[in-house]
Amino acid sequence: MSYKSNAENIFLGVLAITTVRDFLEVALEGKILLRSDDPMYSLKNYFLHFNSFYFLVYALMSLVLYFFARKKTSVSECFRVGALAMILIWIGPLFDYFILGAFDMIYPRDPLNVVVNIHRLFDPNYDFEGLSCGMRVEIFLAGVGGLVYLWYKTRRLFPSFCGAICLVLTPVALGLLIPFLTQYYEYGFHFGYHPLYNSVLLHQGFVVHGTGCKIALLYLFLCLMVFSLAYYVRNPRFFLAIFSNCRWTRSVHYLLLFVAGLIYVYHNPPIPDLSNTEDLEYLMTIWNHPSDIFGIFMASVSILLSFQSAVIFNDIYDYDIDIVSNADRPLVSQSISLSEYMLIGKLFAIIALTVSFCISETFFFFVLLYLLLSFLYSTPPFRLRNYFLISNVELATIFLVTFHAGAVVLISDYRFDIIPIHITFGLLLIYALALTVKDSKDYEGDKKSNVQTLYTLFGRKGGDIMTAIFVCCAILLTPILLHLTHLLFYSVCVCLLFLLIIVVIRNSRSKERFVVLLYYFYVLSMFSFLIFKHE
Repeated sequence: MSYKSNAENIFLGVLAITTVRDFLEVALEGKILLRSDDPMYSLKNYFLHFNSFYFLVYALMSLVLYFFARKKTSVSECFRVGALAMILIWIGPLFDYFILGAFDMIYPRDPLNVVVNIHRLFDPNYDFEGLSCGMRVEIFLAGVGGLVYLWYKTRRLFPSFCGAICLVLTPVALGLLIPFLTQYYEYGFHFGYHPLYNSVLLHQGFVVHGTGCKIALLYLFLCLMVFSLAYYVRNPRFFLAIFSNCRWTRSVHYLLLFVAGLIYVYHNPPIPDLSNTEDLEYLMTIWNHPSDIFGIFMASVSILLSFQSAVIFNDIYDYDIDIVSNADRPLVSQSISLSEYMLIGKLFAIIALTVSFCISETFFFFVLLYLLLSFLYSTPPFRLRNYFLISNVELATIFLVTFHAGAVVLISDYRFDIIPIHITFGLLLIYALALTVKDSKDYEGDKKSNVQTLYTLFGRKGGDIMTAIFVCCAILLTPILLHLTHLLFYSVCVCLLFLLIIVVIRNSRSKERFVVLLYYFYVLSMFSFLIFKHE
């Protein structure tokens, strides 16, 4: 029996190779693998930091191979060859330790000197700080291997030689990226000998915990961009099918909830939870610190990827419903295969969890909770989506988790009452009532699959009436439950406008657009009043 290598095997193989390299670096440098007083710091600093760097090296070098041999090969083959070649990264620490007697890997503290003397990269008589002899050996072997592969594919020496040079320069350039960024941030164009880990950019702030995690986040972002590009090159049709199915309206909704939680805590910090006034002062000036701004951006990326993973698994198990109600979904339209779609869903979840773990352990817990609740909502044998009201409450809970996830990005010592209890349970009840509107589009498919909703229980007309009642109750209860009773008249006006849209507009697509616009207008205004009420 023969087994064909696939993306999951390649991913796990590269992960295994890079993790072994991480272990060799830490162990042969004589450092403690896991600090007993803070083992989490060791795991995040060494393994997330180093793994993300080597995954980025792998992705970029594989794309370089494809660029120079694209007429004679595929991007999948280049990534497969690149994965096998990654074993070369074991050579560096082993060569330095057993041949030269020592191994110490650091970022170069004078990156400009490396650039100026890059022509001496393979000169054994010249010492580069940050580029040990073993590392230069593995880079040299990667260049030679790339030259042979490209010549074998193209039979053209000059392009093969140019590709080999690019392969050699790629890991060096990535190794210089962080030193250049930190020195430029602090000294402008006055590059020189500056220890990387004394950098203010890497030490400031508390959104992302640890210098290694700040670096890993940048590498993970670049990995996401490079792998997305590679996937688009490999199969544009699959890429566009996933992109067009991102449910952008709902994606914005989850981002809105995340940002609302973040801004609420920013303007209403739980002062007793802060250890001293310096932390509070820093929280108020957080937007002046690039590393924290980038950390918040990546936290939002983690939320989006979690949602996209949930969308994919929901589509997989909603296939019978979508055949009737949503013919444009990727699986129904056969725009992508089931196995590939499921793989993308798993990768989105893995990336979301990895990014969230880089940011903080508390934020990681909320992203994990989000994914687990989404699993219960969509997948059998639980599939809470099938049960009327239970599905609404469960989905409303996912919304709350997203809201609280925004809060914990700024406050790592989480307590349930970081958000006032009346807001938490008020939002839960409001969304549980309002979410009855989500079942209108899937009525025919839900009916065929025996899914319990207002529409399958009361029919199309009865479902419309009951949904309108539930949504109006949600709108009218919002100012009461959130202790914003002075906005009751405003909510009544919004409720009447909602009913007007439902009654007057006949076209279902136009009706949906207006309802969505009204929803965002109402939610944004209510969150604004809620956030600034206690300031």
